[in-house]
Amino acid sequence: MNHHAVKSSRIASIAYDKYNETLEVRFRDHSAWQYQPVPVRIFNDFLNVVSKGRFYDGVVKGKFKERKIA
Repeated sequence: MNHHAVKSSRIASIAYDKYNETLEVRFRDHSAWQYQPVPVRIFNDFLNVVSKGRFYDGVVKGKFKERKIA
């Protein structure tokens, strides 16, 4: 997956695999999580919102199947 660095105090980068509808979030504490199935519009919105942490907490976390990968 191609990670996009983002401006956030908690999140370092995000990536998306459109074939598996997988969103990957890497945090500044070096943990990483994958979420499925995430529509591509959620990824696009995530890239464009000002507050990445607020978007993650309200739209991603707890809303999709999640798996810790690091």
